[in-house]
Amino acid sequence: MQLSPENLLKALYDTLPDPVLVVDGNRQVVAANAAATEKFGFTREELVGMNAVGLYASSLDAEEMRNAVYPLSLKVDPIHRRLDLRRKDGSVFPAELTVSRLETADGEAIGSVALVRDLSEVYKARAKRLRAEAILNTALDAIAEGFVVYDDQDRLVLCNDAYREIYALSAPAIRIGNTFETVLRYGLEHGQYPDAGETVEEQDEWLRMRLERHNRPGDPFVQHLNPDRIMLVEERVTEQNFRVGVRTDITALNKIRSEAEQLGLIIEGVKQEVYLISVKNGRIISANKSARENLQYSMEELRNLNPLDLNVGHSPLEIAEKIAPIVSGETKVLVTETCHRRKDGSTYDCRVRLELMDETPEPVILSFAEDITERREIERALARKEHEFQTLVQNIPDFITRATPDTTLTYVNEHYARFVGLSADEMIGRKFLEFVPEQHKPLLIAHLSSLSEERPLKASEQAMVDSMGKHFWYQWSNLMVFEDGEPVELVSVGRDISEIREFQTRIADQSRELELRNDALEQFSGIVSHDLKAPLRQIRLFADMIAEDVSTGKTDELAQFSGYISDRVSSMERMISNLLEFSQLAYQQINPESFRLSEALAAAWDNLAVNVVEVKGQLEVKADISVDGDRNLLTQMFQNLFANSLKYGRKGVAVVVRVHARTGPEGVEIIVEDNGIGIDPVQSERIFGVFQRLHVDEKLYSGTGIGLALCRRIAESHDGNIVLDTEYRNGARFVVSLPV
Repeated sequence: MQLSPENLLKALYDTLPDPVLVVDGNRQVVAANAAATEKFGFTREELVGMNAVGLYASSLDAEEMRNAVYPLSLKVDPIHRRLDLRRKDGSVFPAELTVSRLETADGEAIGSVALVRDLSEVYKARAKRLRAEAILNTALDAIAEGFVVYDDQDRLVLCNDAYREIYALSAPAIRIGNTFETVLRYGLEHGQYPDAGETVEEQDEWLRMRLERHNRPGDPFVQHLNPDRIMLVEERVTEQNFRVGVRTDITALNKIRSEAEQLGLIIEGVKQEVYLISVKNGRIISANKSARENLQYSMEELRNLNPLDLNVGHSPLEIAEKIAPIVSGETKVLVTETCHRRKDGSTYDCRVRLELMDETPEPVILSFAEDITERREIERALARKEHEFQTLVQNIPDFITRATPDTTLTYVNEHYARFVGLSADEMIGRKFLEFVPEQHKPLLIAHLSSLSEERPLKASEQAMVDSMGKHFWYQWSNLMVFEDGEPVELVSVGRDISEIREFQTRIADQSRELELRNDALEQFSGIVSHDLKAPLRQIRLFADMIAEDVSTGKTDELAQFSGYISDRVSSMERMISNLLEFSQLAYQQINPESFRLSEALAAAWDNLAVNVVEVKGQLEVKADISVDGDRNLLTQMFQNLFANSLKYGRKGVAVVVRVHARTGPEGVEIIVEDNGIGIDPVQSERIFGVFQRLHVDEKLYSGTGIGLALCRRIAESHDGNIVLDTEYRNGARFVVSLPV
């Protein structure tokens, strides 16, 4: 019989170990499962109809949750909060609260469902973890044997001082992050291992065999070290593919001449528990000092025990099945893990190695048992540290990636994945070049190709666009990891420098503006010292001539000389007025806005209505585009260009001014051309200087030479430019360029 969905949901609801509360739109509890009544101490009847606010330990938490969930008409994702809740008896407990909308079949929100997870045990476990870390640090310092741990990439993550002291010649290379092979090669080069041989071939073969033994550890083995030390080496691989090693100094034991004495002392003095067990009756024949002290039994008491009496957690049948292969002779060596019980009832985890010795008159089993309580604690501590590291990596604001040398991603933290708009799993296996804008790929490829063993780390700045289309600047630090001269992994860290780039841009703009102002100041100094002095010299000349005539009594030319002086004064006044106008407009604060170019052109032409009528001028515009800039300044620029076209027209020919514009990836290009007398290409730059005129006769062509200088200054203030088209022959053509 198939269970209906309704009955299935009800069964889940009733049997769920975590409290579940159903709350209506008025925050009244309308349903609660058995776990909720047990956790809060209320009966179901007391909970139903109760205002959910009464379950919060803090009114602030209650208010925050109300604002997050209500009104129910708002579409919100499930809400997760950690806060304190209150039981009926007034006691408070920490909890993780998950609240989801409760909807009818047609999508109408009618309430919410709250799932409560009690965090009391989690917080207790956290406190225990902190205590355990302190114990771990103390334990490592207290261990007399050399202890070392390499991670799944065979990089050193932990070792004690005893390990460094044992391998004193290799100590400079025993650094966190170095691989076992790196440490081994360093010791080999500095004479740490006398058994490695003399020739290069012998040492290479020794290195190969030692690495193979490290990667596939088996039985403990003896290792000779310089100067004159002998170590018992035992290594194993954890479930996380970590390599854990213990080094026990047995130099003193090796000096014992008698093999019997040496064997007896080894067995009696090693830290491992050593047992000799009869295959015939399963009784313990002998046990060394470590076994007796750890188990708290005397030798006589142990001989009356069966190994099954010492094991915890396994039934006699299970143990018999486990050791059956070695008892039957099917295998000679068996390694397993179990739990031993001491005489006082306490227990400890241990790793047991059983070896069948069937060459004796009566077959026996030699058993080595190692207390692995501390080792497992260290492994758990390492696992916690790994978890903490992963949590840190996932929560820091920087982007972190790992990839193969061809940029295929093997790891991506969540922050980078969210930026791209994919999950981390969706990004892994893809090349991160896929997430780089096309125009930046060649530069990035060249940057990565330049990484070498001599310089494996380089930084670069890269423009990036997130999944929402928003632009950012990131500084990437790229580290290429090399092994044996070949790149094996690329580790990259990206940091948001958008604000820094913005500040740099502002400083560059201000520096450019200052440079322009300095140039203009130098130009202004030249104008004051040259152009403005010229009328003054003429005024002085005619004044001297008048003084001379007056002194001689001549008066017939006084009116002419005074007229010359008046003309020069008028010319100087015009120059000063135009210079003032230039200074006011050229350094006016830019107020950018978006407007239609055709509107600015029409306003500039209308400002010259009198001049247009005088020369019967015509304006042809094909520039109905939108531009960004200061409307008033750009209108003034076009007005100056139009005024030049109207002023320098051909005699007897109606002036025609044509304007057309085009847009491109770099910005806007506006072309203003006329059918006038044109400009000599040789003067294409001179015409943009202040008070630079090509026509000296002001009666024929009036002006002071300010207009085009002001046009260039206005264009440059918009980060643009204006130039004369020297190829145009049917008049004058100016090209104005404005950036996007």
